[in-house]
Order: sequence, then structure tokens, then C-alpha cells
Amino acid sequence: MKKSIKKLFWFYTLLFVLLICYLINFTLIDSEDIVTNSYNPRLTRIDSEIKRGDIKDSNGDVLAYSSLSGESYSRHYNYPLEFSHVIGYTTNGMSGIESKYNFILQNPTNELFQRIRNLITDEDIQGDSITLTLNKDLQQRAYNLLGSSKGSIVIMEPSTGKILAMVSYPNYDPSSILEKWSYLSADEGNNPLLNRATQGLYPPGSTFKILTMASAVENLSDWNTYTYYCKGYEDYSERTINCFDSTPHGEVKMNSALAMSCNTFFSNIGLKLTAPILTQSAEKAMFNKPLDFSLDYNKAVFDLPADSSRSDIVVTSIGQGKTLVTPLYMALLTSSVANNGIMMKPYILDHAEDYNGIEKIKTLPSMLAQPFSSDTAHKVADAMQEVVTSGTGIQAAVWDTKIAGKTGTAENSSGDDHSWFVAFAPVDSPKVAVVVMLENGGTGSKAVPVARELILKALSAKNAE
Repeated sequence: MKKSIKKLFWFYTLLFVLLICYLINFTLIDSEDIVTNSYNPRLTRIDSEIKRGDIKDSNGDVLAYSSLSGESYSRHYNYPLEFSHVIGYTTNGMSGIESKYNFILQNPTNELFQRIRNLITDEDIQGDSITLTLNKDLQQRAYNLLGSSKGSIVIMEPSTGKILAMVSYPNYDPSSILEKWSYLSADEGNNPLLNRATQGLYPPGSTFKILTMASAVENLSDWNTYTYYCKGYEDYSERTINCFDSTPHGEVKMNSALAMSCNTFFSNIGLKLTAPILTQSAEKAMFNKPLDFSLDYNKAVFDLPADSSRSDIVVTSIGQGKTLVTPLYMALLTSSVANNGIMMKPYILDHAEDYNGIEKIKTLPSMLAQPFSSDTAHKVADAMQEVVTSGTGIQAAVWDTKIAGKTGTAENSSGDDHSWFVAFAPVDSPKVAVVVMLENGGTGSKAVPVARELILKALSAKNAE
């Protein structure tokens, strides 16, 4: 009898401990994801007596605000198309910043005091406002340059992870989301509600060679002296790897191979590295891992099992196969090269402030990962600079600014190839990293002029600070 009671005691003790652990996890770890989930009905239950806080850009320009309309407040957007995917909407559910920071925007500091003041003076009961890291002028320029091309642009500060601009197209007008919801949600061809910058998954194409080179620098002792004769193509059992237009590059080394984007060289390097080493390098660079970013995003995908065939290894080494990335991820990888091998956690909220303008919450930069060493980063940066000075990214060259970049042409089974260009500048003291991705844009060179202009615009904005 005593043994049975003891067993029962420990059984209920275990259940109690598990319940406590669940509650701790629910309140301390999962609570933020739950309260900001778009399916949470609490998001739609907004107190009509509270004026929702403003959303501002980094210079204090108001992007979203509320005004009294009858007996309730209505939401307005000053730059609806340029910021649609970032700011999001508050009708028919919520998305973007409006969803993620809903409880800051809708929560009045000193609520009791504000309600008493409202009764006496009729002043608004004001939710807290938030200031983003985005620069309105840079965002508008990126939006205009992207134009009617499907795709996205991400501009980041490499040393902090601060997002300076993030544009996605096709887009929508958050002011009319309710009336056009049926059309927007049914348009599977354009997916205007999809934030391509954070949720769009694409083969990286030759931009992935940045990571292949970094892996070679850290794992192959002869990477700097190794030469390979490129005849424009190479047969690997059941697969043939071609360079662009099957153009032979002759005898090449690592830096010149990156500058000319030689596919056969990097497919051969991939075989020397092997699948396990490539996988290890990818995982260090945050493939298949969470990025801990405010907006909804998809993880970068890398799938190359240890027993992969030669065919799978060679296509993966040049950014094809099963590898998929978002433009946000490529901004992080590019920034890692610029930032001495350190990948900073991306962030888009600079700070929040109450109705008196007093700062309440401030985001501080923090490290997310270190994909490779500082020495490796510098070697990759040197090669990326050659891409711009004498290689496939020469259209990005600026006479008074050193720019490092990498073009990418990603094969697309359902249409024309996607066009990539990733870059950072100035090389000696990087201030901005830019990623341009054009869906069905053709060769990577199509994205280069867009990135060049944005680099100059971003550097000009930085110098003016």
C-alpha cells in the first residue's frame, strides 16, 4: 500500500513540475509569439477610446498615425505603397509592424492619469509610439528603383544589423486592405501580401559562392594556390555544369574565379570540400536556423546530406539544388563579410516612446553568429572587390568608393532566371550592405545598376548623419 502511495505521489509531483515548466515556457518564452500571432483574436479587440501610437522613420517622419473619425479612431498611412509590407495593416487582421508591436502601439503609458486627463480636458488617450530604423528617403528611392519589377531590396548597416530600407513588390495599399482583401488574397500569381524580403525563398545562384569561398579558405590549405582549368563546362556523371554562355575562363584561381563567377571552378571546389564540410559551413552561417527577427520570415534552407551524390554537391556549391534563401538572409551573409565575419542580429525597431516623448524601449545591437573568422572575411572581401573592379559586377564601380559585391543568376524552373546582386561599401570601413533580388530578371548583372545607385544614396544619407 505504501509503495503504491509513493508511486502516486511521485507521479503527481512529476505532473506538477511539468505543468510549472510549461507555464514558465508559455509566459517567458512563447508569450511574445502568441500575443503577436495574426490568429490571436486579441489583436482585433482594440479599445476604441485609445489613440493608437504613431510609427515613425529614423528621422522622425510619421509613417502611420491615427485620427478621430466619429466616435472611433481610424488608421492612416503617409507612404502606403513604399512601406506596405513593413508597416502592415490593422484591418481584417494584422500584419507587419502593426501586428508585431501592437501592444506597444495600443498601450497607453500612465493609463489612469491619461483617462482622468481625458475626462477633464478631452485630450486623447495616447498609445506609445515607435521609431523604426528605416530611412524614409532611402526606402522611397529603393521603391522607385524596384519599380514594377517583382522582387525586393534590403539595405542594412553591417556593424549593427540595423535595417535601413526594406522593399517588396508587388505590394498593396494598407488603407484599402479590407475592401480589396478577396482580390489580394486570391492573387496567387503575384502574391502581393507576401513580404518577399523576409518570406520569399529563392535559389541564391552565384551569390552563394561567397560562402563556398569562405568554407574553402577555412578548410583547404591550398585554396590560395590551387588552380583549375575552365573550358566553359564540366561533366559530372549525370550532370553537366556550364559557365555563363559556356564561356571558357582558362586557368583560374579563387579570386579570379569569384570575379568571373566561374561555375566549374566552384563546383570542383565543392567536391574538394565534401558535403559534410559544406553543411558545417552553412550551419555556422545560420542556414536552417532562426534569425530572431521582428517581422515574419522564412529560414534559409540548406539540404546536403553526408551521402549526397557528386551531382548534388556540385550544384549546391554554386547556389542551386535545394538551397533557398531570402533577401534578408543574403543581407546578413553579406554583412558578415563586411563586419569581420560577425553576423549581427537584424532589427527594425529603434525605440519606443510614451505620449510625452520619453524613450521607453531601445534596441541595442547584438551578435547573432560568427560564420567565419575575421581573416577569412577579409580574404572574401578582397575577392568580392575584384568582382566590381574587373568582374561581373563592374557596373557597380564608383571611382571614389571601394565597393565589394557578387552577382548571381539563379536558375528558375518555372520561368526566367532570378537576378541577384549583393554588395557592401566602402570596403575599408563598411557602412552599408545592399541586396537586390529581381524575380525573373535574367542575369545577375540586371540588378547591379540598382544596387550601385542605392549604395551611393545610402552612403550619402550616412555621411549626412
